Amino acid sequence: MRLKAIAVLLIAWSFLAVSAAFGAKVTLKDGTVLEGTVIKTSDGYWVKSSDGSTKTVAAEDVQSVESDSDAAATPGSPDAAADGASQAFRAARDAATEAETSLAAVTIWQQFVDKYPDSPDIDTARQELDRWKKLAAEGAEKINGQWVGGEERRRILSQAADLTRQAVDMLEKDETLQAIDKLRQSVKIYPNSFLTNYALGYVTMQERDYDGAAQYFSTATRLRPQSAAAENNLAVANFFRRRFEIAIDEFVSAVKIEDSKDVVQNLVTALALAPSDFRTLPRMKSTLEAASLLQTKYDITGPTADYHFWLLPPPVSHKHAAPNPGEHAGSLAWSGTGFFITDDGLILTNRHVAKDSKNLLVVLPSGDSVSAEVVAIDEAYDLALIRAKVKQKVPYMRLAPTDLPSEGADCLVLGFPMIDQLGADLKITRGIVSSSSQDQGNGADVLTDAKVNPGNSGGPIVDKFGNVMAIVCMKSLTTGEYDSYGIGISAGHIREFLRRNHVEVSTGDEGTAALSTEETVTKVKPTTVCIMATN
Repeated sequence: MRLKAIAVLLIAWSFLAVSAAFGAKVTLKDGTVLEGTVIKTSDGYWVKSSDGSTKTVAAEDVQSVESDSDAAATPGSPDAAADGASQAFRAARDAATEAETSLAAVTIWQQFVDKYPDSPDIDTARQELDRWKKLAAEGAEKINGQWVGGEERRRILSQAADLTRQAVDMLEKDETLQAIDKLRQSVKIYPNSFLTNYALGYVTMQERDYDGAAQYFSTATRLRPQSAAAENNLAVANFFRRRFEIAIDEFVSAVKIEDSKDVVQNLVTALALAPSDFRTLPRMKSTLEAASLLQTKYDITGPTADYHFWLLPPPVSHKHAAPNPGEHAGSLAWSGTGFFITDDGLILTNRHVAKDSKNLLVVLPSGDSVSAEVVAIDEAYDLALIRAKVKQKVPYMRLAPTDLPSEGADCLVLGFPMIDQLGADLKITRGIVSSSSQDQGNGADVLTDAKVNPGNSGGPIVDKFGNVMAIVCMKSLTTGEYDSYGIGISAGHIREFLRRNHVEVSTGDEGTAALSTEETVTKVKPTTVCIMATN
């Protein structure tokens, strides 16, 4: 399903990037007639015949193109353009229906509205855009093939969470079979939970159902691609299925995400147990070298004495197990924050918000949305510039005149955290600068006790004059015993990044009276935007 959805998205985006498919017959200047599906590209036409064969022809070789209605349409004519817009509309509708995230559907419709403002279907397209934006604001996700948001989604999550908690209680009482039943009920209600799929994989492995365990762990790795533990367990399941090459590649993927002694030990053991002819393959040279290096790091002398593998338990605490909502969106779509720094639509945000995005959508303070494109990605600092396709001048923020804020200075953080749970309205938190000047990596050198959460990335940290003293880039790791801190990149690093990209911005004035919290929010709120990205 996921591959199908990605394929449909790619096809739709290709339609929106070029003139879309139209007509059913292409007549070449030499008299050749090609019939089937016809798509106008940037330099010609792509034709797929009814027998499945395809052919690309140059525009200069085409005499005419006829639509299904047999109305001739000369390349580049108004009729051809209208047909292209109609086909693009159908492609956008199909792609949005197949999309795996509501944010992806929003970007599809926004692209259509931006590219085809004169389409006969433009009113319907705008209605679809508004509908999907509402679903995105509700945190809607596809659950068992249906888009569910709002109160109904919360009810489903709560029901699944109760079942998963019961399962954890049963596991601690060694009631494994009963726990499996509860977990299966939970995943049937809400199949998008990383935790529930992971736990099912774990207990299924203990039952020696390696095929079933591999299926659950495979789903878990799709829901959370950066989980080294899930990747490790999937590799263990596949090794017992005698899929040695796949398993070793998965162990390597796990240590690339985050190496640990247990996972490295598993890799070493797998290499020792794999067929000898497999270890001599040329492609295995780098794997063997990496394993040798990691063995030294963790003082591992070889495979375990009894050649067993370490299976990593579910990442849950007693009484706190619950499905993780919306995790399947992480690999295909995400959101962040940004703010205008010029009146022509230039936005500053984080590198990790903009990088690897296929499409960017900016939700303006008015509630309107516009497409955006990447202007610059910084490799030294976690910073990026994107440009929103605004139709008029916009309010923008000014940088603080000092490169580093003073410790103890009051600050406000603006952003759009956890929009799937908290909604898509701007959220504001208040705090002080806890420390500055100690670089945390990626240019991060400002610490604040103001609350930040996923989605705050790229948001402004502003001073009492409404100037940007830093940009949020991450939060500190925390446990139940410690509070987290918001971590930002200072105005000085921002200025350096902008100079490297030949961007001149305004500097704020601190000579005037300090603003109240309400006045600061009123000043900077119109400049802060929500960024939605899909890949």
